[in-house]
Amino acid sequence: MFDSLSDPMRSLLSRLAFLVAGVLVGATLNALDVGGLLAVPLAAVGFVVVGELYLFATGGDRL
Repeated sequence: MFDSLSDPMRSLLSRLAFLVAGVLVGATLNALDVGGLLAVPLAAVGFVVVGELYLFATGGDRL
């Protein structure tokens, strides 16, 4: 699927995937009453930061 997309679109989808993963983890933590209300935004930001570090370290925009 990624091969048919342009580089900017691949980059956007990679970053969006990290954001969605963060929201899902945060929502799960919130549902389990771990971390309270800040669980969702902190997990989303955390996953975006980790995703950016991953993409920087690997030198690519693909997952």
